[in-house]
Amino acid sequence: MKITVLGCGNAFSDKNFNQSFLLEEGERKFLIDCGTRTPASIRNLNIDINTITDIYISHQHSDHCGGIEEFAFLRYDWMGMPTRYDDERRTKDYAPNLICNEILLKDLWEHSLKGGLDSMQGFDADLSTYFVPKPIKANQKFIWQGWEISLVQQIHIMTGSIIKNTFGLFIEHSTDEDKQKVFFTTDAQYFQPEQVKVFYDRADLIFQDCECVGCNTKDKKMFFKSGVHANYGQLAGWEGVNAMKLDSTTKRKLWLSHYQDFVTDCEDFFGQACDWDELAEEDGFAGFVTVGQEFNI
Repeated sequence: MKITVLGCGNAFSDKNFNQSFLLEEGERKFLIDCGTRTPASIRNLNIDINTITDIYISHQHSDHCGGIEEFAFLRYDWMGMPTRYDDERRTKDYAPNLICNEILLKDLWEHSLKGGLDSMQGFDADLSTYFVPKPIKANQKFIWQGWEISLVQQIHIMTGSIIKNTFGLFIEHSTDEDKQKVFFTTDAQYFQPEQVKVFYDRADLIFQDCECVGCNTKDKKMFFKSGVHANYGQLAGWEGVNAMKLDSTTKRKLWLSHYQDFVTDCEDFFGQACDWDELAEEDGFAGFVTVGQEFNI
């Protein structure tokens, strides 16, 4: 299987993207999250958007699902004009599978997509007008091209007493135990390693979201974190807020996806010169991913 780093939404960044990936196995292409700029990233990498067969959405935030509406209109069969899911004129070619937890799938339509997609020329559309919905029940796994995929529920945005659903992915081959196991955190809010330690330990390759705010790279101290995502200084175990002590084996598995532009401007949060790739190597991480980077497992 080939994994390509796509980049996704621009919630925190104008130049740098995070946490969207394309999996390729055989004739199928599986998109993990479709943020605001993911369709553009796909085109920039010369990937034909019409060849994507499956889309997974981890949660509703714009940098993970904001590109779905554009994707729907780009892929919709305007000539065939299907009006129902079972319409004979509907061709399966234009409609990719849309995979996510069953509760999230319902919320995705009702709260994120319905306003822009429910009105079609002459009829009321629904989610199945544009996609083939594939709801995944709690604690249920699914198989994709011989790979067994588990949804890993994590804490995301807390609004009063409401905790929003967000799901990472743990991927392992269903028959070949020698193939690498991969963990996509997708967006681990209020991150604590105890939440995902079992997956860290099982995985051979981890794609970890990582913000870099509040880090003084000269003194290797973390002065604050946003309270949103995992923080570089926190993961590295620097002195400061909620520092962690990840073991060296786990760190070597971690490929970090950052949120802030100053990382590729070779500065830290305080404007000090910093080569973040060298810093990541020094601190024992696999490194920071870049758009277009490929992994073969």
